[in-house]
Amino acid sequence: MDHSPEQLLLQQCQKGQLNAQRDLYERYKSVLFAVCIRYARDHAEAEDLLQETFIVIFRDIRQFRQEGSLEGWLRKVTIRVALTQLKKKYPTRFAQPFESLPPDFAVSVPSDSDLNEEAILGLLQQMPEGYRTVFNLHCVEEYSYEEIAQTIGVAESTVRSQYVRARRFLRKLVEKMLSEIESGG
Repeated sequence: MDHSPEQLLLQQCQKGQLNAQRDLYERYKSVLFAVCIRYARDHAEAEDLLQETFIVIFRDIRQFRQEGSLEGWLRKVTIRVALTQLKKKYPTRFAQPFESLPPDFAVSVPSDSDLNEEAILGLLQQMPEGYRTVFNLHCVEEYSYEEIAQTIGVAESTVRSQYVRARRFLRKLVEKMLSEIESGG
């Protein structure tokens, strides 16, 4: 039976082979760091999340049953670790009660603007923890409101409220940055 290089790497990691673990780390550290940085407040916190993620990955890798892609499983572990760590560090970030939701609105960025991925990531990192987490889970990871509520252990209405507030907050940050760009600041 033929095994792909990824399957062989996985089997070696499941056997606890250090060289394979190092190879897995090198292969996926950038992808998983990109996930961590979206949930972290800064680069250092993202590095801490990545380190914790790999500890959990190597501890739990025998549980991966190849029912999906390895990268998909690794990303899910990363998100779970990030949420767990952020809940410990910021336990009250979802404490705001539900209020009536305003109509939905889009954050629009002119295509000719200087907002690049790095600038947008910087804006996301300025968001309060709860807003940033819900925004990432819904917009980037494509979790439903119900899935987010179950994942972080709050009411679905709280998730919806946090998401609307996150979009409003991000929209203000984008508008502020665009006005600073236009005014040459």
